[in-house]
Amino acid sequence: MNYRAVTYVLGKIFIVIGALMLLPITVSLYYSENLTVAFLVPGMLLIFMGILLVAFKPEKRSIYTKEGLVICGFSWIIMSVFGALPFVISDTIPAFVDAFFETCSGFSTTGATVLTDIEALPKSVLFWRSFTHWIGGMGILSFMIAIIPKSESHSMYLMKAEVPGPKAGKVVSKIQESARILYIIYCVLTLIEIFILYIFTDMRFFDAVTTSFSTAGTGGFSVLNNSILGYNSALTEWIIIVFMFLFGVNFNLYFYILIRRFSSAFKNEEFWTYVAVNLSAITLITIDIADNYARITDALRDAAFNVNSIMSTTGFCTVDFDKWNTFSKTIIICLMFIGASVSSTGGGMKVTRIILYFKEMHADIKKALKPNAITKIKMNGNVIEKKIIQGSNSYLIVYFGILFVSILLISLNGFDLVTTATSVISCINNVGPGLGIVGPTGNYASFSVLSKLVFCFDMLAGRLELFPILILFAPRTYKK
Repeated sequence: MNYRAVTYVLGKIFIVIGALMLLPITVSLYYSENLTVAFLVPGMLLIFMGILLVAFKPEKRSIYTKEGLVICGFSWIIMSVFGALPFVISDTIPAFVDAFFETCSGFSTTGATVLTDIEALPKSVLFWRSFTHWIGGMGILSFMIAIIPKSESHSMYLMKAEVPGPKAGKVVSKIQESARILYIIYCVLTLIEIFILYIFTDMRFFDAVTTSFSTAGTGGFSVLNNSILGYNSALTEWIIIVFMFLFGVNFNLYFYILIRRFSSAFKNEEFWTYVAVNLSAITLITIDIADNYARITDALRDAAFNVNSIMSTTGFCTVDFDKWNTFSKTIIICLMFIGASVSSTGGGMKVTRIILYFKEMHADIKKALKPNAITKIKMNGNVIEKKIIQGSNSYLIVYFGILFVSILLISLNGFDLVTTATSVISCINNVGPGLGIVGPTGNYASFSVLSKLVFCFDMLAGRLELFPILILFAPRTYKK
């Protein structure tokens, strides 16, 4: 492994993260909270470390898949460690493990929390908490590639390591331009949501910004104890429903629309599957819970909000779906596994993988019935390469392996099976709320230190598609 190149790139990442950590200082000064030190110390420390690492330029800057995975894994762990320090220094979350859990949840866009009284937190801390969602939504490596001029040709390996989905695609020929275009789309959508929430609802500007950060990153951290329900506004909920859906869509499709390649955008199999699953779940849940509502429109709104919240893995809540019928709760758990689209800010297994698994199953059945038949798996009219199918299958095996081991470890807490299983399912799929103790009205505070560390592993592994975190534990990774 090219250690010098790895540390050099990590140095650049440290500088970027450190600079971003200084932004909440302006919020602290505006609200006269005197929490400058809480953000200045870890931010400047990261910048200083980054400058030291960048000063020693490697002779060979060659970075390939292994180096890309290592850089990705280490950078996300390190930024979660330093991102936890503002919580500890400000004494809002005194225990480091709890602060680390909250930060991993933020950067991985999970939205699980150990906090019980969110509204008691200072504004700058709440801003940082939601801002971690926005940073983690598109990824810190993608952000670095987008903003640093003359990025090296190895940037593709960094994008592959961080961008969720079976394949990291380029919307234009140069990977730096691809990252820049996708980030511009991300920023524009975020600004549009801030504008709409602030202008057309009763939200304060601060709430509009933090809510939009959480929606864009599909994270779900709110500044109110009752999440979005606390705003008591049907219009606010419908606006957020629309943007949760939009941020769960493959961002490449937005680029195709901008350049008027409408056929590429609207003939996308994943998009229509995403729409079909979404609408089907809303319809079934609305019918199932309708008897509990005086008006069918209220049932439809709650179903639409929570289906989009779970499927996009945002995790906002407007109702305690833990009290819904078993049928509706089962649909919610299924949506946790499916997740959003590839190249979106959402988590889960991704809709494309689910499509591939069904296509592969259909091909195997066809092959069993007609052994001499030539079967090819296609997506959007293109034949899927065998290495992509093999990669998806490997992902599935590793995914369920981690899931089962995590459930076994979490079971040591002695909680009921529903709480134990859904807490892990929620964390590894970056959803946030589960059922039972970790339901929409609960939190993760009552779990042991070991369990919280397991959850942190699951959240980061789920966000980074497992392998960038797993490779850090393989001895062969560090051989030259």
